[in-house]
Amino acid sequence: MSKIRACLIGCGDIGYGFDRHRVGDGALTHFKALMESERFELCGVAEKRNELRDEIAEKFGIRAYEDLEVMLEEQKPEVVVVASNDETHIPILNIALKHKPRLVFCEKPLGLKKDEVNNILSEYENAEVKLQVNYTRRFLKEFHNIKQKISSGEIGNVSSVTFYYSRGLVHNASHYLDLVHWYFGTPDMVTTLSEREGLGEHDKSYTFRLGYTAGVEIIFIGLDSSKLSFAEIDIAGSAGRIKFNYRNEIEYYRVVENPNYRGFQMYELTETIPVRFESALPNAYENIFDCLAEGASLSCPGFESKKLFETINRIINQ
Repeated sequence: MSKIRACLIGCGDIGYGFDRHRVGDGALTHFKALMESERFELCGVAEKRNELRDEIAEKFGIRAYEDLEVMLEEQKPEVVVVASNDETHIPILNIALKHKPRLVFCEKPLGLKKDEVNNILSEYENAEVKLQVNYTRRFLKEFHNIKQKISSGEIGNVSSVTFYYSRGLVHNASHYLDLVHWYFGTPDMVTTLSEREGLGEHDKSYTFRLGYTAGVEIIFIGLDSSKLSFAEIDIAGSAGRIKFNYRNEIEYYRVVENPNYRGFQMYELTETIPVRFESALPNAYENIFDCLAEGASLSCPGFESKKLFETINRIINQ
């Protein structure tokens, strides 16, 4: 099969910038993941900033457009990648749909509000255009392993999960809410406790509780900073514990006898595994290729954002 033609919209951090001066394997940006893939041909990028367009055109020989509609009309890509600012996703998704690609790969979140997300999902379903969302952890084996350990009961009954996050409920916490839905399903109860500065007036950071009738309690703690990039996850079970720490490592613990207090138990660290975030986007594009070439299922299909935004709506409107 010949390479799949792709166009990239937006050359900011996740589009191009994170790899601009980075040396190393893998890719932290859509641009590098596409350029290094044997499955795709990056045939054009759209970007508002003149200096980035000039740099990409001169350095890589890629057609760089100011007008995304001109690019889509001239290049007629099979895959369109949306890596622009959050508030532009819905308008660009609508524009992309008019050009009838086979698939659109959109940065999270699809939109900022429940209704607009539901509407765009309906439009894509009716047009039979596939839609994938970049909730990064869906494309990492380390987070698939966590799901397997929870589902198999390896860490026992999970009773408590804690998330720390910053930089907005929709922009950043949606990553971890997606994990919650993936690991545990839709919460039965939502209790919002407080709100803080996030990414401006339209995307605050909330502290809230999610409850399940099965007994799992999940707490999200929103930090009061728009500049702090920080996330930790702590999953406590009756037979073990899993923690994602600030060093981007996953720590696995088992329950053992407490050597100091007879008859009591404690968590003992058994293994620490670094998470290779630079493999997420290459994995995502392999998944997209497998979907288009062989009919494989998408790892993070757009329709799953519908339930995610229903939970976000419950948090905001309490």
